Amino acid sequence: MSMRIGIIGVGEIASAMVEGACSTTDHPDFFLSPRNAERSAGLADEFDGVKVCDSNQDVVDRSEYIILAVLPEQTETVLSELDIPSDRTIISAVAGVATKALAQLLPQSPTVVRVIPLPPVRERRGVTPVFPAHAVVEEFFDTLGGTVVAESEELFSTLSGTTATMSSYYAYLQGIADWLVVQGWERTDAERIVRGQFAGLGNTLATTDTSFSDLVAGHETPGGLNEMLHREWMDEDNRAALSSALDRIFERVTKAD
Repeated sequence: MSMRIGIIGVGEIASAMVEGACSTTDHPDFFLSPRNAERSAGLADEFDGVKVCDSNQDVVDRSEYIILAVLPEQTETVLSELDIPSDRTIISAVAGVATKALAQLLPQSPTVVRVIPLPPVRERRGVTPVFPAHAVVEEFFDTLGGTVVAESEELFSTLSGTTATMSSYYAYLQGIADWLVVQGWERTDAERIVRGQFAGLGNTLATTDTSFSDLVAGHETPGGLNEMLHREWMDEDNRAALSSALDRIFERVTKAD
């Protein structure tokens, strides 16, 4: 893939994209912003075709495609200092900043594509939402695990709700381990037990396309223990609470947009 990709904002997600892409032999050339100097230098030392630039403008000048991966509140400051020609493509991984808001900060009107890359792109298992459709951007993220294209920006924004569930997943596992500790297990052993139990379920998700409803049915028997916890814990009230929380996150994101 003969692409020149610049990255402004080399944090955890940007690093995951570089590492995932560079695990293949035919990968783009990457030009990294210098602000997170240690992280950028580490990637440049580890992989061929990865260079640290002198400035953010240097990133723009060297790249066809520019991944913007800064914090939302940094977006205006960062873009106001840059001269980005119309022939560039901005790939925005900035949460909650709509294409219209980005366009107002880009006077030469480069193409803008929004994406939501997640940590599994490091293992090339991350499915990345894209809006609007863009063949080259989709091709790049397909190498990192796949893409889904939103039909509208509002639909794209609903996915900010799903990405907000990751820490809650780990908190669920922590709750199970905490219960084991109360029963008398040492913390290290309790967490090891829970990790072992759920690691296999994660592999199932990564290697099959079985529907969630079928996975639920396949992991419980009528009157069994799995069904008991499912019915008692994920009851109607808890499902409604989860849905309401996702509604509030979506409202927050769309207001930001």
